[in-house]
Amino acid sequence: MVGCAELKHDSRILDVCTGTGDIAIEFAKKGAGEIIGIDLSEKMLLIGRRKIERMGLDRKIKLQRGDCLALPFKDNTFDIVSIGFGLRNLPDRKRGIAEMVRVLKEGGQLLMLDFSLPENKLFSGIYRFYLERFVPLVGGMVSGSRSAYEYLSSSILNFSRQEEVIEMMRDSGLESPRFKVLTWGITSIYWGKKFSTS
Repeated sequence: MVGCAELKHDSRILDVCTGTGDIAIEFAKKGAGEIIGIDLSEKMLLIGRRKIERMGLDRKIKLQRGDCLALPFKDNTFDIVSIGFGLRNLPDRKRGIAEMVRVLKEGGQLLMLDFSLPENKLFSGIYRFYLERFVPLVGGMVSGSRSAYEYLSSSILNFSRQEEVIEMMRDSGLESPRFKVLTWGITSIYWGKKFSTS
């Protein structure tokens, strides 16, 4: 996803649902300017801040608590907004995309990465079995929290299809949104640019 970004040395980037800051760190490694990561989980942000400080990136990356459905930034603030594996967890995906587009500058780029379901019927059947049976069982045994892995499986299986995500992007004011499937359709990257009035 970071490789799809049209980065400049002074690009101002917002990474939504940043977790422990992995995507923000990748942007920093690629030479981006200021990077802000937001997430609802203060515990994950704390881990991210420690990691960023150890890597000497704390002057470039700032992590703060925030809600994707009500981003604490003015309109037209960022050159790039990204979200990795967070869209499917939003209670209102359309509103979340609209908020990310709102804080983008005109001509700015929205990048999203998330799980998807393969189109191939045979592989899709195997993958569904893996998600429904194997992931909760093994994940629960290893972590002691089967419910967390049941949620993971359910969130993937019930996530919007690629065409639905593209439609939400278009409705939110993105120009020519598109997607690319990865890993045989298990994940997809989405990107588009905010309409420019000039």
